[in-house]
Amino acid sequence: MTNELDQKIQEVYKHIQTERKILEASQQLGRATLNQEVLGRNAAKIRETEKNLAYYEQTLRELQARKLQQQQQLQRDDPSRSGGILSPQVPPKDYDQGHRSPDAGFGPQPGSQRGKVYTNLDLIKADTPITPRKITKMLHQLEFKLQVEKQYKQGIDKMAKLYSADGDKKSKADAEAKKVESEKKIQLLNAALKRYKNLHILDDVMDNDEADTGNEGERGANLRSKPLSGTLRVTLRGAQELEHTPITTRFRTSSRAVTETYVSIKVEGTQLARSHPSRTDRWNEEFEMTVDKANEVEIVVYDKQGNEPHPIPIGVLWIKISDLVEALRRQKVGMETSQGGWFTAGAMPGDGPGRMQGFPGQGGMDVPLNHPGVPVAPGGFGGAPVGAPGTEGVEAWFAIEPAGAVALHLNFIKENVRKRPLDAPMGGLGRQGAVRKRKGEVHEMNGHKFVQRQFYQLMLCAFCNDFLLNALGYQCEDCRYTCHKKCYEKVVTKCISKSNTGDGDEEKINHRIPHRFEPLTNIGANWCCHCGYMLPLGRKNARKCTECDITCHANCAHLVPDFCGMSMETANELLRSWRDINKARIDKQRVAPSMQKPLQTSPLPMPDHNINQQLGPAMDRMKITGPEQGFPEGYGRPAPPERYTQDARYQQQPGSPQIPPIQLGEPYPPPQQSPQMATRPLPPRQGTAPPGFPAPQAVSPVRPPSRPYDQQLPPDGYAQPGFPPQMGRPGQPPAGPAQQQQSIPSPVPRPTSDYQNVQQPPRPQPQPSRPMPVKRKVGLDDFNFLAVLGKGNFGKVMLAEEKTTTTLYAIKVLKKEFIIDNDEVESTRSEKRVFLTAARERHPFLLGLHSCFQTETRIYFVMEYISGGDLMLHIQRKQFSLRQAKFYASEVLLALEYFHANGIIYRDLKLDNILLTLDGHVKVADYGLCKEEMWPGQTTSTFCGTPEFMAPEILLEQRYGRAVDWWAFGVLTYEMLLGQSPFRGEDEDEIFDAILEDEPLYPITMPRDAVSILQKLLNRDPTRRLGSGKDDADEIKRQPFFKDVSFEDIFHKRIPPPYFPKISGLADTSNFDEEFTREKPTLTPVHGQLTSRDQAEFNGFSWVADWANHP
Repeated sequence: MTNELDQKIQEVYKHIQTERKILEASQQLGRATLNQEVLGRNAAKIRETEKNLAYYEQTLRELQARKLQQQQQLQRDDPSRSGGILSPQVPPKDYDQGHRSPDAGFGPQPGSQRGKVYTNLDLIKADTPITPRKITKMLHQLEFKLQVEKQYKQGIDKMAKLYSADGDKKSKADAEAKKVESEKKIQLLNAALKRYKNLHILDDVMDNDEADTGNEGERGANLRSKPLSGTLRVTLRGAQELEHTPITTRFRTSSRAVTETYVSIKVEGTQLARSHPSRTDRWNEEFEMTVDKANEVEIVVYDKQGNEPHPIPIGVLWIKISDLVEALRRQKVGMETSQGGWFTAGAMPGDGPGRMQGFPGQGGMDVPLNHPGVPVAPGGFGGAPVGAPGTEGVEAWFAIEPAGAVALHLNFIKENVRKRPLDAPMGGLGRQGAVRKRKGEVHEMNGHKFVQRQFYQLMLCAFCNDFLLNALGYQCEDCRYTCHKKCYEKVVTKCISKSNTGDGDEEKINHRIPHRFEPLTNIGANWCCHCGYMLPLGRKNARKCTECDITCHANCAHLVPDFCGMSMETANELLRSWRDINKARIDKQRVAPSMQKPLQTSPLPMPDHNINQQLGPAMDRMKITGPEQGFPEGYGRPAPPERYTQDARYQQQPGSPQIPPIQLGEPYPPPQQSPQMATRPLPPRQGTAPPGFPAPQAVSPVRPPSRPYDQQLPPDGYAQPGFPPQMGRPGQPPAGPAQQQQSIPSPVPRPTSDYQNVQQPPRPQPQPSRPMPVKRKVGLDDFNFLAVLGKGNFGKVMLAEEKTTTTLYAIKVLKKEFIIDNDEVESTRSEKRVFLTAARERHPFLLGLHSCFQTETRIYFVMEYISGGDLMLHIQRKQFSLRQAKFYASEVLLALEYFHANGIIYRDLKLDNILLTLDGHVKVADYGLCKEEMWPGQTTSTFCGTPEFMAPEILLEQRYGRAVDWWAFGVLTYEMLLGQSPFRGEDEDEIFDAILEDEPLYPITMPRDAVSILQKLLNRDPTRRLGSGKDDADEIKRQPFFKDVSFEDIFHKRIPPPYFPKISGLADTSNFDEEFTREKPTLTPVHGQLTSRDQAEFNGFSWVADWANHP
């Protein structure tokens, strides 16, 4: 490594010497001539040389710093090398004016170009210094454009030949013009590519925050680069330092020796605007274009000489519309924060007087952090108006490749965008609905779970190595294998998520040659042979096989099959042929014995008593025997004990006769059992019966329930008398509601004498019988609907009064038809199970469930009514004080802790879903997006949540765990403390960009403890986020922000609330949105009818809490 660094240092030093000589020669030329054209070209050369020289000098400093760091590390590892640290090699003359000592380090100088983070739009501006990131980006782009242009030229050549053969002169002339333009573009791209390759030195020294890790970076790019529609406005000012086409010899002394230059603006290859010709490179023209689902704008500068038949391109520029939109969003954020008083967490001032101002004293706790002394306006962070006149758009000099620059003013207005309430009270806080990305139909093939996806960049099929047409393809949810729709059925290589235990030799071929992957310095256009994404820039995340030259991500290398030297299409064809041959061979072996039966001379046995005689000994072996006789051969391994003991069909009803347990070594009861015993339901079979053994006909088949609606037990706190508690195995997560099975009410008859050899448990002593509670049935006739409280995507919540008790409840009404059509059956089941989990201990900060029932067209959740409204309503009326925000945050923290302790992540935490009771405490409601079985280490990948609260890993479509709740908790705490969202935008796309790119801002008076906890909760790395460790909520409780909070007192409601909502009566709905409360509380008619199969999906949905069982 040291030798490599020394070589690079020497290489950079040579570049520095060369650039200095060029600079000196250019300066001498400027003093030696008066020709204005020469002076202009020379001045441009001097500026370019100075930029190159600054880049090389900065690169040399970085290389020297790395060498010094390595030498110091070697000395620490081996102290015997004490004389040996050599000072870094420093070039002579006045290279480093600062004469920095080795102790000071040789990293980037303060204020150097490496200290600023440039956006993608900044990197193509002419005044942006040369950086490794800019070089690698341009190399990547130029390689791709050159590859595309060469393919385009090949197509033009073929078209020209066809037109020549047909005699179509006009089409042939058009093809020739396109051919000339394409050839000149290839020359321009090669010249630009050569320039950047000479500058390319630091291929692996990009900062970690600038380099994308694996294909996760491509997913983020895919999110931000989808086609956009709207109005593009371009103002063309002028150009400079262009390399114009030399004047042709025959026109030098002619009046036609004039070069006119014009600019063409193309969107997705189609010219939409063209400037007037200019001889001075000045235009000052405005263009307005309507674009529809476009990605990129291409600006080409042409020269046209006299009577030359074809214009010649002399420079080209590409601008991605998504980069322009992101720059406009950042510009808006900068305007909002320009008036001061707000800083990022890293830029917060020290412990000055202004910094101490907001620390919670006796009075400070009851004052909002955004008190009038802090400049905050409803429209923006710092009070600056949004979209002030004359400030919209980006104006700059943009670099033309290979040389020159063009002055442009760019603006883009998106069309048909659902605007966010930026002008709403409290800095844009408003009600926003949750989103859930629907999965398409899953196509399974050899363990792959293919789902159709729309990509927003050029993708490569991993099967046939062709590009995806319109970027529409199939992608495996597990291993990210990407291919065409037509190719997925041909894929026979197995997904990594599928177990290999069942693989036979028939599905393997002898070509098992592993690839020899080595790190690749990727500066061109290469694609991953597995996931289909374009490889990232640099050396960190790209791999290339040294034998067959395929490329892939570092994270995908272990997923690529060992078919080195063979294409995936050929390998899959071989595997398929091999499997077909083996299948035909097996079929032939099966057919052969049947072909010999007519040659037999012995009579066939009679089908009745002869078969019974033959099967008699085998049937005897099926009798239930003691455990010492073992398990009969051919029936597989016995199932785990809990397979049967926890099944509700084998649990005894209180008061029913005792049943001796069946030994788990046998899957079937003996054939000689009594007719009464034959009606007993059988456990699911673990193996297949041997051929020829008919199933006992007296046993009626038991159809397992489709979903565990009817397998719910009431919560532990409301269990029926006489039911034994559910016991789990040590070390396992506690059983959730889905694992609590109900008993079959019909008694099971006692076994016959065939069970006498089975050891029976001792009969319990008779106990005094207690009266069984009579289960109450709740239905629609038990309630009077009074008002509408809210509406959702597929239902409404209404205020209702129970007729018998006059108690008020909130009833959530969902249409069955909508649930079926949107595949929400399992989500609805899950919502009920989460309600039961919350009711198990009647958690003080979780919404309780009274009952749930159904009609022919709807299902109903009867919930406790919280008349105080939600926190969104109250924070819009008046901003919370520090004490109030901390109090609510503490109670929400305990609610999330309870969910996580029961393996549930919430995923929809927001002010709208937190209700305020009349006694001043909160209750978390709406469990529609909860996910069960999310124990520590478990992950999921569903794209869902409310945009402002979604964690970055959800947006990047990564797998995520319970840390997403702590991100949302950080956003919620920020909103309660400051009255505005930390991540804002006019639409969902801008909000997502803000979450992925922006740093939250804090007022200068905000307490340090509050800034610290928010900074840790809003960490984009889920593994380093506060609360993501094994201690979960305890990590957050230990933060200084909660140092004065007793969570035990919070849980038992011993701390007096800071605020009590007011109502005028029990049925007062003033704390709910008038948009809903003024509607009539009626159920709209449903015209469609569900089939019996659809109705069966809701079997067992009805449930009544034990405390609500007695009216």
